[in-house]
Amino acid sequence: MTDLVSLILRAGDGGLGKVSFHREKYVLKGGPDGGAGGQGGNVVVRGTRSVATLKPYAGKTKFEAQAGEPGGRRKRYGGKGEDLVLEVPIGTEIWSVAENETARKRRMIKGINESWKKDEIIRAKYYLEKEGQAPPPQEEDLWLTALGGEAVAEPVEELLGGAHQSPQKVLLGTILEEGQEILVCQGGFGGRGNVVFKGPANTTPLEAEYGAPGEKRLVVFELKLLADVGLVGFPNAGKSTLLSRITKAQPKIANYPFTTIEPNLGILTAEERDREMQEVVVADIPGLIEGASAGKGLGFDFLRHIENTSMLLFVLALDESLVFDETLTPATKAERLHEQFLSLQKELAAHGKILTEKPYRVSVNKIDLYPPELRQEIMRLFTERGEEVVLFSGATGEGLPELKRVVFDLVGKR
Repeated sequence: MTDLVSLILRAGDGGLGKVSFHREKYVLKGGPDGGAGGQGGNVVVRGTRSVATLKPYAGKTKFEAQAGEPGGRRKRYGGKGEDLVLEVPIGTEIWSVAENETARKRRMIKGINESWKKDEIIRAKYYLEKEGQAPPPQEEDLWLTALGGEAVAEPVEELLGGAHQSPQKVLLGTILEEGQEILVCQGGFGGRGNVVFKGPANTTPLEAEYGAPGEKRLVVFELKLLADVGLVGFPNAGKSTLLSRITKAQPKIANYPFTTIEPNLGILTAEERDREMQEVVVADIPGLIEGASAGKGLGFDFLRHIENTSMLLFVLALDESLVFDETLTPATKAERLHEQFLSLQKELAAHGKILTEKPYRVSVNKIDLYPPELRQEIMRLFTERGEEVVLFSGATGEGLPELKRVVFDLVGKR
């Protein structure tokens, strides 16, 4: 699943105002008639349920809206640039890593959800020595970091690879529903033509305005799961098997570490008709390893998805070599399971306090392999240490009805 992309987005610049004078037969020297340029197109991000990933943007680096057309003779306005609408899945966060000065001003003064009005923008003037000359180049609108406002060395493309880990990024907004729109880059307003500068002291103005520059941003689209319950466990704990047994999801299942390298979602449906909550969204998230909070293994790719789940179900399991190791007592084996739980909690806490504040339950998988004395010891140890634990087998289905009830009860207490 493509759930993280970095892109350079650019709204259209406003069209150039025109310097021209009325010309027709028998009129030796008409007055100024240069029209205004058109407004540049906006870049808008819109939420949709028709796409589930950010795959349409994979392998791409730039998207640009259309620039406004220049003004024309006889007071003709330039055409407006076409808006560019980028559709993203529900749950997509939009982060700004770098932006031009124009974009920064709107974000700091107006906020990302409010646009400038035409009379609020000052457009730079240009002057000609005679009609027909090309205007001098407009001063470049510098790239700045989003957070601190420091200048960014060109080319900005060099920042794309590590943009999602930049400490300078600022959250512009999150797409939470169908049809929601965020104006990520506003198009520049067109410059006025020389007709507006005519006056008693300046009857033949050779001045007009540049179009205002469109906003530019280096952004990160980050799709986060919006799930009720996130399955948390080490690789090969059986999370994918569990998801396939309690929902209609069909994740990849195999007996080797990191089978799951991308999140999977499933819908757990209540069997009892009298329950208020009929469905629970369950997320099978790639397996955690020690050091994930420092970026090891799937690291941040695992932890950032857990942030948007409402609650957690820890899935623990003993490796078969430990289950059948006759040199270890049931108490030692149960202790190993509890150590797994503590290690998982440690990684969540290292990533951020918000993860440790989520409601949770503990479950133990693969109990079809565990003898009765080991099951009893697991229940005794976890209960003694203040943790409710549910034993189940994803392979045989034993304990799944109780696990489903626990999940629905947990979600219902949100």
